Amino acid sequence: MHICLRKIAFLAWTIFAAAIPGATHGQTAKAIVLAWDGTVSTFVDELTRQGKLPNLAKLIAGGAFADDVRPGFPSKTAPGFASLMTGAPPRVTGISGNRVPREPRADYTILDSMAGFSGAPLLAEPIWAAAQRAGKKVVISHIPAFAAESSENTVRFHGYSMIAGRDGIVTPRLSKPQPAALWNKLPASNAPALEISFAVAASKFFGLLVDDPGDEQIGYDTLLLTRSRNAEDIEVKLKSIPAGATGELFWSGPVEVKTTGERSASVYFRLFELRGDGSDFFLYFTRPARAMVIPEDALEGAGDTVRSFIGNGASILYQQGSFGRTIPSGGSGGAEARYLETVRFAQHQLMETNRWALAHLPWDLFFAYTPFPDESEHLWRGYLDPGLSTYRKEVADRLRPFLEQVYKTSDDHLGLLLADRPANTIIAVISDHGMQGANKRFAINRLLQQKGLLVIDAQGRIDLSKTKVLYPSINNGYLLINSMDRKNGIVAAEERKELARQVGELLSEVRDGDQPVVKNVYDAEIHGAEMGIGGPSGGDVYIDLVPGYDFDPRTTPEPVITQVEPYGSHGASPEQSSMRTLMLFQGPGIAAARRLQNVRIIDFAPTLSGLLGFPAPKNSSGRVLHDVSAALH
Repeated sequence: MHICLRKIAFLAWTIFAAAIPGATHGQTAKAIVLAWDGTVSTFVDELTRQGKLPNLAKLIAGGAFADDVRPGFPSKTAPGFASLMTGAPPRVTGISGNRVPREPRADYTILDSMAGFSGAPLLAEPIWAAAQRAGKKVVISHIPAFAAESSENTVRFHGYSMIAGRDGIVTPRLSKPQPAALWNKLPASNAPALEISFAVAASKFFGLLVDDPGDEQIGYDTLLLTRSRNAEDIEVKLKSIPAGATGELFWSGPVEVKTTGERSASVYFRLFELRGDGSDFFLYFTRPARAMVIPEDALEGAGDTVRSFIGNGASILYQQGSFGRTIPSGGSGGAEARYLETVRFAQHQLMETNRWALAHLPWDLFFAYTPFPDESEHLWRGYLDPGLSTYRKEVADRLRPFLEQVYKTSDDHLGLLLADRPANTIIAVISDHGMQGANKRFAINRLLQQKGLLVIDAQGRIDLSKTKVLYPSINNGYLLINSMDRKNGIVAAEERKELARQVGELLSEVRDGDQPVVKNVYDAEIHGAEMGIGGPSGGDVYIDLVPGYDFDPRTTPEPVITQVEPYGSHGASPEQSSMRTLMLFQGPGIAAARRLQNVRIIDFAPTLSGLLGFPAPKNSSGRVLHDVSAALH
């Protein structure tokens, strides 16, 4: 009897193993996963049809693809990646936003919060933990990190956890060029050398503007950087080249700087402009970032580019106008060109990291991340949205090519992974949410104040002894009820249901002229299990705004509805089509040209687990997408 059972078990395993994609010929399938943050699937569809994303188009033609993938609620990056990697909704993962309410409730008020990325513990098992149990080797390249994420025994690049300052610019407003005095051994120059000085983090730099005798350009054409007034100590030589497609060739290598506590970090420099008479210049430097990979010896043999993280483009400086007048403000496009070059350079650093890691680290499952197009979608989606009252076609037509180029950088990133993938390797492309344009903001706390549900004291602070409901500054699209199970709470358990109903009615009555502002309201106690919302570190009442509106969490005496410059926004209900995004699988055993239906981001982890032949993460409630491969049936 035991012999028969063993034979049956062996036969069953043989049949199962043969059905696993890549399990033939004695090999186990591998997988490379590339995450594009904040991908608008309708825009992707336009670009692929126009032949502008050739690598993605190739995967779509040869793989299983969904472009209507439902994110979680709120549709934000931290909860989105937590759900993608665990197969569980925010109610289970404990990650309900990019910042989340602090726990335990008895110890913290509704004003207290912590980071949803590296602060809040991930309560669900991620796919890499399930992969490790199956004996798989895992590399995680800059995928957003969570506390208690069970990433032991993986190689984990932690770039976004190691940002140590802001990026910045240096112009004559900060340091006016002066005749170089008190210098030792000035370099050769066809014009008198001019000095500037500035600081990056805790490091001071001196710069020399010179007319390089070896450069045919007439006038000042070169910036030399050093930490002392000694030309023999020069560390960086920069040429002035306007922003453009080949601009990445003119960046410095990584330069070490000191941050708080004398810790080492690195930055890159780029000289976008230097006037020939030396009167004006424009120098940019990236955010100081410390190198961090776990385990520490994993980077042995890696070059400086792999060790020196950038992570993002200069979106804040662009938005502030520091790169020059933007197109919406009447600019020529020069500010956008400078910003786009910072995007390309950040993408380049991520690509080089992945190129090296794929070739030099042992892996069965490789996760890679890029913050694009999300970062740029935030800047420009509002201007490209014809549904907004502020839409200007001439502005949209000029901005669109820049956004197309951002998507192209992500497609190039995908192309690198395709070129470097070993045989018998599945490629997956995923995203966490979409994006929509917004040009109006709803100051919900002002409304709550007007109705007496939120009280501000004489010092302008929230009075928790009188406040029943708050839209917290963490801005996750949900209200917190100041219930008595929280520190300093005043709402009794028996009052909660009626209070939530009253708030729902109040919100449903809000109008901007004749236009309703709130589309739907969901009570987490009623809809929580079905929608995956709420929970100890989630919200109490979730709000879905009409497209074009976004939340304003301020408590200052502003109007309830204000019009603002257009921008890209996400966080809305997954029911809104603009929040939908993409998911794609291609490789051995994957169905070709197969369009997937009714896909949610929580379906990714169990499907990839099935494709690689190991059980889904323990807390996964997503479904296996059987149409991806016959082996999954």
